[in-house]
Amino acid sequence: MRSLRTRLLLTFAGLILAGFTTLAVLAGGQISSGTVEDFNTQLKEQAGIIARALKEPVEHTYEGETSQTALLIALQAYAGQDNVQVGLYDRNGRFWLDSSGNTSGATDTAELNAALAGQIITDTRQDENGRTVVYAAAPITEDSDLLGIVQLAAPLAAAQSLVSRRWLTLAGGVLGITAVAVIVGLWLAATLVRPLEELQQAANQVAQGNFSQRLPETRQDEIGQLSRTFNHMAAQVETMIAEQRAFAGNASHELRTPLTTIRLRSEALRHNLVNADTARDYIVEIDDEVQRLGNLVQDLIMLSRLDSGRLEAGQEQIEPVRLAQQIMQQLSAQANAAHITMTLDAPPELPTIAAGLSHLHIVFRNLLSNALKYTPNGGTVHWRIAVEDSALHHTIRDNGHGIAPEDLPHLFDRFYRADKSRSRAVTGVGLGLSLVQMIVEFYGGQIWIESEGVGMGTAVHVRWPLPKARRT
Repeated sequence: MRSLRTRLLLTFAGLILAGFTTLAVLAGGQISSGTVEDFNTQLKEQAGIIARALKEPVEHTYEGETSQTALLIALQAYAGQDNVQVGLYDRNGRFWLDSSGNTSGATDTAELNAALAGQIITDTRQDENGRTVVYAAAPITEDSDLLGIVQLAAPLAAAQSLVSRRWLTLAGGVLGITAVAVIVGLWLAATLVRPLEELQQAANQVAQGNFSQRLPETRQDEIGQLSRTFNHMAAQVETMIAEQRAFAGNASHELRTPLTTIRLRSEALRHNLVNADTARDYIVEIDDEVQRLGNLVQDLIMLSRLDSGRLEAGQEQIEPVRLAQQIMQQLSAQANAAHITMTLDAPPELPTIAAGLSHLHIVFRNLLSNALKYTPNGGTVHWRIAVEDSALHHTIRDNGHGIAPEDLPHLFDRFYRADKSRSRAVTGVGLGLSLVQMIVEFYGGQIWIESEGVGMGTAVHVRWPLPKARRT
């Protein structure tokens, strides 16, 4: 499998090469036609120059002052100078001689006829040897009188050689630019891929359990945003793993303590090691621990159902005051053990709500149990219920330890425990408030917590919506 770096490089180099090749082909066509056109133009200009230079020698030849040998020498001089074959025709268009010493040659050609008419043109055709030759002819005149015609013949191979050299130059330029583009592409690919490789390495570190792995956040582009997103994800994973480990420890403690109590008490009862009064106390303790384990298992089952979307809303008609009294009665032993006073403030007639009784028990048992856990001996816990804004508003307020401002936003996070310094003394696995929030919101309600700070107590508010027909 090709790497991203290779694919980027091949794509970049391929696009550059294709683009410049297309431009080179288009430019090469222009170069080819332009070179041949320039070659023809230069040949016509050379013919005109030589025609003007031969005016006096031709006049002297007609007058007998210059021999034909001297004229041949002049033609050879011009031919050698311009690398062409020079032919000379008389004023009637008959072949005279050429720079090779020939005294016979072609007549009645396009360029010769044009020269007889006073024009200079070129004509490309094959010579007797099969070569492609460009011919140009220019009239030799004296005061508009035609003295003769000079004809130049140059092989087209000379122009084609020039075209080939220019093509090679163009191809060299394209290859050079492509080489530079490849170097730039290598640098660009490395620049783009390096952060992704760092991200891959960091992800591998996280996969191997190094949850503290982070990426630098120096860039301000999409890659920088990706790094910040990865760091946020890694921090979330690190926090979640830490909380899950704490949950595992707390859960094992929550399970081990009642199981140990049940085992010790049951052994004592089985072997008749205690008297009747102590046996009754042991049975009560076993019942309490079983109830505690049952509540924990019920919470875990409820959380699983909420996570999987399998929880069904209950339709039982629940009386709020009776529900509150039942829960306070269930937790009275916990309150009495710490000499905490629990009070209930609710009007005698409150509308019933449609919900699952077990769901409401989980919500308010957790909230009231938390209030008792974090209230010192001799404190108070007050539960108020009232109808406000078409909803039942529950407020459970204590004068306990309170909550630090930095902990308030995280209280409903799963496995989070704000009072870590008392984690050994206070039971719980860090799921209670998260479960409570999920149940309340499942029924369309709201829950929030207020605390002015550590040592200032806590107030938990639950707003439970009422059906329209029962709002008072």
